[in-house]
Amino acid sequence: MKRLSIFLLFVTLVFVKVSFGQEVPLEKPLSEVKESADKTKSDVYEEYEEFVKVVKELQDKYVDEIKINTILVNAYRGMLSGLDPYSQYFSAEDMEDLKIETEGEFEGLGIEVIVKDGLLTVITPLLDSPAFKAGILVGDRIIKIDGESTENMTIRDAVKKLRGKLGTKITLTVVHEGDTNTEDITIERAKIHVQSIRGARIVDADYKIGYLAVTNFQENTVRDMDAAIQDLMKKGMRCLILDLRFNPGGLLNVAVDMADKFLERGVIVSTKGRDKTQNYVYQAHKQGTYPNFPLVVLVNNGSASASEIVAGAIKDHKRGLLLGIKTFGKGSVQSLIPVGDGKAALKLTTARYYTPSGVCIHEKGIEPHVKVSLNFAEAKALHEHLSMTNIDTMINEAKGTETVLRGTVGVKEKPQYIDIQLERAVDVLKGIEVYAKRPGTP
Repeated sequence: MKRLSIFLLFVTLVFVKVSFGQEVPLEKPLSEVKESADKTKSDVYEEYEEFVKVVKELQDKYVDEIKINTILVNAYRGMLSGLDPYSQYFSAEDMEDLKIETEGEFEGLGIEVIVKDGLLTVITPLLDSPAFKAGILVGDRIIKIDGESTENMTIRDAVKKLRGKLGTKITLTVVHEGDTNTEDITIERAKIHVQSIRGARIVDADYKIGYLAVTNFQENTVRDMDAAIQDLMKKGMRCLILDLRFNPGGLLNVAVDMADKFLERGVIVSTKGRDKTQNYVYQAHKQGTYPNFPLVVLVNNGSASASEIVAGAIKDHKRGLLLGIKTFGKGSVQSLIPVGDGKAALKLTTARYYTPSGVCIHEKGIEPHVKVSLNFAEAKALHEHLSMTNIDTMINEAKGTETVLRGTVGVKEKPQYIDIQLERAVDVLKGIEVYAKRPGTP
C-alpha cells in the first residue's frame, strides 16, 4: 500500500499542476479563481479516493490474491487503451520485446496490427513474411487466434499470442475487408528479417525506368536506398518508380531524410502537439538531393505513417505523381516516455503531423493523382506476386539477368502475373518521357 500511496500522491500533484497551470483571465475576481481551484482540487481527491476504494476491493474480495503491481499495470494499460489504437504501456518484459523488434529480426508472423473499433485489425503484413505469404491482407479483422476470441483483447496480449517459437504454427480466423465470411489461415512462425529495400531493378530497358520498393523505415533505410538508386543511375536510369505499397511506416526522422533526397527546399512535414516541445517543422535541404528525374510513387491502403510523410511531401511539392489507392491514414506521432526507473515506458501519442500544405491526414489518408484500384482477387494475386518477386530477383541476379515487369508466379504452368499498378506507372513515365522530347517543350 505504501507504493500505491506514493503513486497516487505523485499523480495527484501532476493533475493539480495541470489544473493550476492553465491561464486565468485577468478580469476574473481572485476569490472566484480560488474557489474554482479549490473545487478542482476537491474533485481530484474525490476521484482518487474512489480509485483507492476499487483497488482495495480487488485486493480484498477478488477470487484470487492479486499483487498491487498487477492491478496497477492493468490500470495503466486500461488508461492508454481508451485513448487511441497506438498508445500503449510497456512493462519491463514488453520493453525487451520492443528492443528485439527495432533490431530488425525476430520470430513470429510479420504483421502490423492495431485495435480498431474494438477489433484486432491488420494495418499491413510485412512483405516476405509468413503472414504475407499465407494470404493475410491489409484491413483483415482477426476475430480468433487459435480458436480464442480476440474480443476485448489488448494489443500487447495479441502480439504475445501471435509471436512464438520458430517453426510452430498458429491459426488465425479472419474476415477480409468488405467480406462477411470467416476464413481460417494457418501460418508457421519463422524468423522475420526486416529488410527495408527490395526489388531494385530496371523495369523498362528502352526508357530506362528504374524500380525500387521500400518496405519500412529503419535506421539504415536511407543509406540502403541511396546505394540502390546510385546503382540504378549507373545503369542509365532516367525515371524512377518508388513503391511504398504495404509499407506500415517506422521512424519519423528516416521518413524526413528520405523525402529530403527528392526535395531541394521547403517544408517536408510539421508536427503539432499540446506540448509545445512537440511542435516542429522539418525542412528540405539542397545538398544531397537526387537529380530531378521523373518520379511515380506507388501507394495503397497498406501505406501508413512514415510512408504517408514521404508521399505527402512529394505530392504537395509536385515533385512526382502518386499512383494506386488511398493510403491508410495514420498521421499521429508516438513518443516513448520512460517510467518506473526506465524499466517500463509509455508509448504515447504526443503529436499529429501535417503535410507541407498544412493538411492532417489522420484517419483520412492521401488520395493518389492516378487511381488504380484492385478488386479482391487482384489484391490477393498481388500478394502472391510480391511474395515471389524477391526470390525471382535473387535467382535472376545469380544468373546475371534482370527481373522483367511481367514476372511469373512460381511454377511454369501458371499464367504470367501483371502488376497493373506498376504497369500503369511505367506507362505514365513513358508518356512523360515522350512529351519531354517533343520539339518546343520547355
